[in-house]
Amino acid sequence: MCEKNPDCFNSKTLVLDTNFLDQINRTIKEELGSIALGKSIEQQRHIFLKRAKIIIEKIGRCGSGHVFMSEKVYEEEIDISKLDSALRSADLDFFDKLCLDEGFSTNLSTLYLGMINLKDLSDIEVQAFQGMLSEDVGYADAGLALLALKLSQDQEVIVVTDDLMLQKTIKDLIRKGTITLKGRSLKTENIHYVSSLHFLRSLHWCCEMPNDRWRSAILSFIKHQIRRYESGMISEEIYKIQRLYADQCWGLVHTECEEKKEREERNAYSKLFGVNDE
Repeated sequence: MCEKNPDCFNSKTLVLDTNFLDQINRTIKEELGSIALGKSIEQQRHIFLKRAKIIIEKIGRCGSGHVFMSEKVYEEEIDISKLDSALRSADLDFFDKLCLDEGFSTNLSTLYLGMINLKDLSDIEVQAFQGMLSEDVGYADAGLALLALKLSQDQEVIVVTDDLMLQKTIKDLIRKGTITLKGRSLKTENIHYVSSLHFLRSLHWCCEMPNDRWRSAILSFIKHQIRRYESGMISEEIYKIQRLYADQCWGLVHTECEEKKEREERNAYSKLFGVNDE
C-alpha cells in the first residue's frame, strides 16, 4: 500500500483507463527532454524503461497490489506488440518508434502485466450494462465501469481516467445508489474516479515522485490538451475543462514542490536521531 500514508485514496483498489498509461508515457517523454537529445534510440529505450519501472512499481504499491483492467481493453488498446494499439499509436513520433524494438516492447509489457490484473468480462453482461448507462461511452469504457462496479461491492474502487464521459457515467452510477444487472443488485456507493493528474499529484506527495517528474506530468498534460484542441479532436468546452484543472495544478506546483523538498530535508536530518514527521 501507499507507504507514506495508508489512508491515502491511492491505497484503494484501482481500475486503469488507457489514457492514464498514455499520460505516464507523456510524463516520461517530457521529463527526458534534453536528456534524450543526442542519445541513440537504443539509449532512449533504456532510459524510458528505467523511468517506467520506477513509476509503475509505485503505482502498484499505491494500489495495495490491487490494480485492474479488463482483458479486452488491455488486448485491444494497451498491448504494445500490436501496431494499431491505442497506447502505441497515441505517439507515433516517439513511443511507437521505441516499440519497434521487440525487446523494448516485451520488457515494458512485462512491467505492465506485473502491475495490472486482467479480468475477463462476459460480452453479454457488458452489453446489458452498456444499455443502462446515461452516456454512450463505448464498449471498452463500459467494461471498465462494470469491472470497477463489480469489484466495489466489498471495497472502495477508484477508476483512474481522463475521459470526461466516463467520469460522468461514474457520477451518474453513484447517484443511483443501486442498479440491477442480470438479476443481481449492485450497490454503487463505493465506486469513484480521479483524473490522471489528480492521481499523480497524490503519488508525488505520498510516494516520493520527484518534483521534476510532477512538473513534467502537468506540462505534458497541458501540451496534450492543446494538441487535441488544435487538431479538432476535442471541443472547446472539453478543452477548457481539462485546462482549468491542469492550470490549477500548475498554480500550486511551486508551493507543493517546495513543501515536499523541505519535508524531505527535515526527515533526512531527523532520521539521524531515529525519528521523522510522517
